[in-house]
Amino acid sequence: MRFFGLWTSLLISLVPFSASAHPLKLSASLIQHNSKQKTLQMECKVFIDDFQLSLSNSILKGRDPNTVKRADRAALIEQYFQKYYRVKHNGKALTWKLNAVQPLYRENVLIIQFKKIPIRLRRGSKLFIKNMVMFEDFGSAQTNRTVVRIPSFNIDDGHPSTIRDHSISYTLGSPKK
Repeated sequence: MRFFGLWTSLLISLVPFSASAHPLKLSASLIQHNSKQKTLQMECKVFIDDFQLSLSNSILKGRDPNTVKRADRAALIEQYFQKYYRVKHNGKALTWKLNAVQPLYRENVLIIQFKKIPIRLRRGSKLFIKNMVMFEDFGSAQTNRTVVRIPSFNIDDGHPSTIRDHSISYTLGSPKK
């Protein structure tokens, strides 16, 4: 019996594991409109290890993210989101600039906050959101949850984005009175 346990341990140590430290592959983001300031803001929460892998594969082309200079990191994150998280207003792509990144190491979570974008939403305005964060790396195992809040148009929606259905679009109706 002892031999069997030793043999099993040896066999397990030689078999490579393809699973990561956590089986859940997801991101959670919030896109929120402030009608008084006439701005749109976005925040996204991702698992640190998953985001580093995705950033390394897609933007850094395999280079270790830890070798990137601190001053260059914001531009890399912005580039990643321009590629995989598109928001258009009336057909015009919005450009997200990084405001802050807050790592929560115990939870393995990275909170990525973008600067507010001036935007005037009116009745008939079209908003298109395409969230493809990490699908290229994790395929159908990845799910992205997007919450859209536009209080002046009574919008407070949560959308799961999957590899097959990753787009959301709105044509804004009458403003809330």
